[in-house]
Amino acid sequence: MPDPVSLQPASEARFAEYVQKYSRNVCALSSLLLGQGTGAEEATIKTFAVLYEPFLKKSFDPQAFSLEAYRACIQQCSRLAQAQNPGYANVLSWEHQLVQALRYGMVLPLPEISAILQRSVPDLKAQLRQVREQMATQAVLLPKSSLTAG
Repeated sequence: MPDPVSLQPASEARFAEYVQKYSRNVCALSSLLLGQGTGAEEATIKTFAVLYEPFLKKSFDPQAFSLEAYRACIQQCSRLAQAQNPGYANVLSWEHQLVQALRYGMVLPLPEISAILQRSVPDLKAQLRQVREQMATQAVLLPKSSLTAG
């Protein structure tokens, strides 16, 4: 049986490869959910920090790592959003923001979103329909501005 200590450098190198491979997507999702800035950076860093120990203890395949990275990112963004703006009322609920960010911001296919959020594709389709309807309603309520030269 191989010594677990001797496997650690190989696991650390593999983890570093995964961080390099997925950090752009995790950072993009963090930015979509929290906006540009230190909050998104903090969420990205915490995402990989949370994944480090479990990764060393068991081997993730690349597909499972990406799912776990997205899930950890969502969890970190949720915590940071609540801490930064506990009473903030957004146009969309957090669940709607997640689905909207994953589908329209990250342009992920519905089966992948289904795997990340552990929800059925028909449920996600219904939620996306609600998001579009809610956004359309909000667009109607926003005042129209005209850009005329004066």
